[in-house]
Amino acid sequence: MGASEYDEATAFLTKLSGLLGLANDAVLVVPGNHDIDRSIALDDDIRRWLDELRSAQRPIDDALVSDRDRDRLRFSARMTKYLEFAQNYGECVGTGESVGLGYWTTLIEARDDLRVRISGANSALLSQDDNDYQRLQLGLTQFGALRGTADQHDVLILVTHHPIDWLWDRESIAARVRRSVDVHLYGHVHDASSERGSSGGGNTLVQVVAGAVHEYDSASRVGTNSYSYSFGSLFVGPTRRLGLRIWPRRWTARNADFRTDTAAVPDGQIFTDHIIRGHTDSMRRSLRRSRPLSASRATETSAESLLWRVSERSARRLGARRTAYPLDLSIAELHGRGVYVPASFTDQTRGLASVGVDYLAEEIAAQRSVLVLGEPGSGKSVAAYALLQRLRQRVPAIALRVSELPDAVDGETTRTDLALALRSALDEQANRPILLIDGLDETLSEFDSSADFFLLLNRLRDAFTLVITCRRREFEDNLAKSMESDTFDSIYSIDAWTLDQQFADFVNRLVIARFLASNAILSEIRESPVLTKMVNRPLFARMLTFLGQSGVETVTTVATLYAEYIDKLGTTSEIALTAAGCRQASQPKEIWTKAAWVIFSKGLLFEERFSVGAVSALVANKLDAQPRCVARALGHICDEWRVAGRVWGRFVHYSFFEYLVACHYLDEVAQSVMQGSAAQLAQILGLDLTPEIRHFLVDELRLAHIPDLSRALESAYQESKQFGRRSARARTIGNLIAYLLSRVAPDAQASLRKLVVSEEDMFLQQSLLWGLCHVGDEQGLERFVAESRASAQWRAWNRGYLMYYYGDIDRREDPPFIDADPRRPWGRTRERSISLMSAPSYRSIAAQRRYLDLYTLYDYAIWRGVELSDEDAETARMALAALWESSGIGSDLLLELQAMHAAACSSS
Repeated sequence: MGASEYDEATAFLTKLSGLLGLANDAVLVVPGNHDIDRSIALDDDIRRWLDELRSAQRPIDDALVSDRDRDRLRFSARMTKYLEFAQNYGECVGTGESVGLGYWTTLIEARDDLRVRISGANSALLSQDDNDYQRLQLGLTQFGALRGTADQHDVLILVTHHPIDWLWDRESIAARVRRSVDVHLYGHVHDASSERGSSGGGNTLVQVVAGAVHEYDSASRVGTNSYSYSFGSLFVGPTRRLGLRIWPRRWTARNADFRTDTAAVPDGQIFTDHIIRGHTDSMRRSLRRSRPLSASRATETSAESLLWRVSERSARRLGARRTAYPLDLSIAELHGRGVYVPASFTDQTRGLASVGVDYLAEEIAAQRSVLVLGEPGSGKSVAAYALLQRLRQRVPAIALRVSELPDAVDGETTRTDLALALRSALDEQANRPILLIDGLDETLSEFDSSADFFLLLNRLRDAFTLVITCRRREFEDNLAKSMESDTFDSIYSIDAWTLDQQFADFVNRLVIARFLASNAILSEIRESPVLTKMVNRPLFARMLTFLGQSGVETVTTVATLYAEYIDKLGTTSEIALTAAGCRQASQPKEIWTKAAWVIFSKGLLFEERFSVGAVSALVANKLDAQPRCVARALGHICDEWRVAGRVWGRFVHYSFFEYLVACHYLDEVAQSVMQGSAAQLAQILGLDLTPEIRHFLVDELRLAHIPDLSRALESAYQESKQFGRRSARARTIGNLIAYLLSRVAPDAQASLRKLVVSEEDMFLQQSLLWGLCHVGDEQGLERFVAESRASAQWRAWNRGYLMYYYGDIDRREDPPFIDADPRRPWGRTRERSISLMSAPSYRSIAAQRRYLDLYTLYDYAIWRGVELSDEDAETARMALAALWESSGIGSDLLLELQAMHAAACSSS
């Protein structure tokens, strides 16, 4: 096909998909013989090589398993135009080793819990001239990659251009198609038809032959009788039998339109039906895969059958999530390839340390509800999958997100299997199934308050055994106080890794699985105290192993770990994009950074997921790139899945998103400073950042060493006044500048003093004085405390800002933030403050800043009329004692702080 023909095909498919309400990624294509560019002049070596394959002197499998020969097939330019066309649709340029070879497979979660695998084979790989008949090969390597395994899908649809009998290896391929494939769609022969056949083994294969769309008599200017096409649909019949319905359409010259092909349908009908296989039988096979059979299960109720069905689907969904390394393995594949390092847990209620998944599964199977807490990147989802699989050997355990619960339990309709399953369990009091809510903290915002969530949870406890994973900080800050004492029978924390145990185990597993050449990285990390500490967190451990022995040499901080990881991932991504025909000016990291910023700045993140189509279109427009290539690049750092025709994405880890937002901010700041544009810099700093993004940005700015940064930030501060004094925009910009000056500018003290002298706004006065205290300015501390003594409003604004910063006040609100209600929860601020004071590095912070931390903590408790807990009071006492040992703070200030400690911690 020529370039103009591909343009015409693109226009036609775009119009057709638009009429059907489908995005381009719902369109799937396979190459045919006309997609091979025969005009490409091949060198003699490649021509002889092709002739050997076409004459059956060599099986194509030899080429498909050889890196050199795969590259010959990819880069001989015979399919360049086709691949440029195909990259705009579905998964049609392939993944992994199939990239650029024109064959692919995709799994679709359809209605009625039906898993449909559609696999496109490239039967034209060896096509060269008009003598292709029985000189082509598909190969067992290609067919094996497309077939998947029987437990991954319920229906397998194979799409090829050529019929099987056009292949030299037709006998071996035909036998495997009959055994594994449910529906075979093909064309080339221009004779539209469909038929159903059974093999001796009882397997049923439905073959659908496409008609020709280019048979046209140029002399008479009418279509011939061969001009035809078909529509098809999978359906579940009244007896739960799965079928394929075909509507064959043929051009009639007499009527000059398309009509039902009466020769291909039963009399009086407009379609023909083919039974594929029993849906009920498929379900029973799924159940046999999920759990051992027993006599009692022969009489299981339909409600329990539905629970098992939903359980299996939920396990697939959780297992499909990826981790930071190995990059191309899902959580389920980590287990399957033996790369999963068993998690261990500490029982916080009974003091039991290092119990394993089996222990937890036994406890949960005994109908004891369990809460599992962990830090970000501690491997909660990987451990949750292991636990889910262990539980599913006995009972139907369902993994779900908390945001799915309200509609499933109380929605007006029961349109989903999940709703039917949960309500049947609530109504019928069947065998107690298990609900595993992974990542409670990620979607809790769906509820008006944590108390509303626990009300729902207490209802579910009557019918389900509950297992919940949550980030420790979010649970302690937002949930613990709303939880009844008996909500969970046990609370566990997931244990950190150690270098010589879990990390060494992980590295050795990677070596055995051939992801690493050796375990030499262990000695490299053992020599660095920084790296040794990093491997305690599984996320960082996986990132380090991706970098390898030589890559970790430049890692000195968490920021440099992310920088090196993203850079190497970008190189890997660029190779894959080039092989897929995505040659463009923007590098993968630039695409990811722009996408993260678009998502953050436009508020496009919903439950940590985003619309891949919407974001890709926005990014493509900004970078003058192809949306399909942008989406493909995002697929290298995000998990993607399809729901109702829309593709959703989620960063493999949320911290990657935060780091990339910080990278965008860094680029914009650096560009504005170099251009000397204070107005542009002020404009950029008008969108506030979360604490985590701020931390990444500070680390990146320190590494960047931008010249004259202090002067540029001062100028931007003054420029912000154009938005109106005391305006929310000016306050946001000024607050962020005060934060950045105090952490990245070498001459921050002078800059902050200059700005605070002329500042009249109380909100920004506090921001600048906090900045001064952070750099150890004694005069700044004295003024701050003096203002606090004189003004209750000053204290309320001070408390309110910290509550905003740590998340107790909605971050969507505009400044100033005021703590005016003593009943307002401040748990997140309390916990973050105590956590900061407990850190080993806390004493390295300037004494004046530590004074303000304690002063504000005591002020919260005194104003609310509450006392700090014994544990928190002890942490505060030790921080206060350290201040007495410091120099630079007057004794009057310390005595005042001592008195506040006594008022807030009378029991200590």
